[in-house]
Amino acid sequence: MQSSTATPGSHRCHAAVRAIAILAAALSAAQAAPAPPADGGANPSSPAAAAGAVTVTSEPAELRFLNRPIVVLRASMYGATPRDRVDAGAERIGIVVSRGGPLRVSTRSTPEGTLLLIDDRPVFRILGEDVVGDAGETVEEVAARAARNLQTALDETMEARNSRLMLIAIGMALLATVVLAGLLWLLRRAYRWTAAHIAASAERRSARLAQSLGQQVAGQLGLARLALAPVRFLAVLVGLLLVYQWLGLVLKQFPYTRPWGERLLGNLVKALGEFFIDALRAVPGLMFVFLIFLIARFVARLLRAFFTNVEQGRLQVAWVDETTARPTGRLFAAVVWLLALVAAYPYIPGSGSEAFKGIGVFVGLMLSIGSAGVVNQAVSGLMLMYTRSFRPGEFVKVGDTEGTVRAVGFLTTQIETARREQVTIPNAVIVGNVMRNFSRFRESGGARVATTLTIGYDTSWRQVQAMLQLAAGRTAGVLADPPPRILQTALLDHAVEYTLLVSITDPASKGFVLDELLGHVQDVFNEYGVQIMSPRYEADPERPKIVAPKDWYAAPAVGSADTPRD
Repeated sequence: MQSSTATPGSHRCHAAVRAIAILAAALSAAQAAPAPPADGGANPSSPAAAAGAVTVTSEPAELRFLNRPIVVLRASMYGATPRDRVDAGAERIGIVVSRGGPLRVSTRSTPEGTLLLIDDRPVFRILGEDVVGDAGETVEEVAARAARNLQTALDETMEARNSRLMLIAIGMALLATVVLAGLLWLLRRAYRWTAAHIAASAERRSARLAQSLGQQVAGQLGLARLALAPVRFLAVLVGLLLVYQWLGLVLKQFPYTRPWGERLLGNLVKALGEFFIDALRAVPGLMFVFLIFLIARFVARLLRAFFTNVEQGRLQVAWVDETTARPTGRLFAAVVWLLALVAAYPYIPGSGSEAFKGIGVFVGLMLSIGSAGVVNQAVSGLMLMYTRSFRPGEFVKVGDTEGTVRAVGFLTTQIETARREQVTIPNAVIVGNVMRNFSRFRESGGARVATTLTIGYDTSWRQVQAMLQLAAGRTAGVLADPPPRILQTALLDHAVEYTLLVSITDPASKGFVLDELLGHVQDVFNEYGVQIMSPRYEADPERPKIVAPKDWYAAPAVGSADTPRD
């Protein structure tokens, strides 16, 4: 007995031969059988379909050769699934290729479908049921496309076996790599040159802003970083496109990776084409958006000019004054731009997409959650502006803060105190507190300043009033008209409480006027030997608590009793 060892290749060859033989016998039997009526989408002229040997499966399989897709098979035939048919077809193609030859693909129509042949050797068949999923296509069209794909794959197979062509492919890949390196080097040099010029221009602008806004604020703006951000993004984008293009070109040089390269380049071209097509489609909408915002800008400028004239007093209207002109103008401008945005929204490219709607909902939710306090402050600011509770330049007292109003904004109010402190108070706090305005009646008698003191019952109230009138008359800044007023505000256990009311011209100088007034009050009462019993009285002293005129300028004070008080 003679033994032999079979190789895996010989086993596959014998299996393929057996499969072809079985398939041929089955087809012959099917052709001899009678043809029943058509069923379920099967080709009624197909003997295999008539015998019930061909069925459509829901799991198609793709036939690939040398990494290139050839055709998708969807039908099962004589129990062989599309995957089995694909494996058998790939094996037969490999056998034909291993035998050599010109490797020319042709097609032949048969009753069962279209047969594909390589050098007149059948390799696989395309049935009518294989094109069920391709709407509008015929078996002949699918077979012709599969023949073109298979011929391309066979040509690439022959190319892969050609050493000269492979050396050329390697050379082209190296050349593409060198060109890519050069382009990236030029891109880097161009970015550095552009960045240097932009940074220099930004530094010059920052220096000008530092003169008006301050060095710290100008530094925080970071104009150089803001200006370089789009340039850096553009440079990175161009670099990625160059690498993407290089990868596609290199993959196209070699037969096995050529489908990947074609797919990469095809996707890029398709994406760029869709981008430009979408951009062209968006041009009319963008023109409407531009026109709407141009009109809104024109109206906003007209409103700004109108309210600026009102604010500066060049234009008088009944419903707005100089104080409320600026906030009213801002409100009108905000309404104009909001209406412009609402009108332009449908014409913005992508405004109808789900992503755009999701972003809008997210932004609206964040604004509704985070702007509750801001809205409260803004409404309070509008109340202060339109109720005219105070105006910039007026002297007011809010809670424990007393000073001159410098600015009234939508959110906060700035007050400058006598100590040169700038106090920023939220408008909601001002609305919720008692606010005193000392400047509102400046034109009709000036602002009033009051001081209180207590004098004993052994001093005539008429003398006290005369002394207080004398002290007020010596004080600079106190108006003679209306004249000072002295009120007896309480009869206490051991003294009488007097309140002196004087009018001053400038409410902001209230503290300085009151300082001088209290000094003159002490001097006058000392001159006439009357003891001031404020703030507390427990028992009569042995002698009146007064300062004789000869002691008014005791060391280290400079002057004499005849020196007038400043």
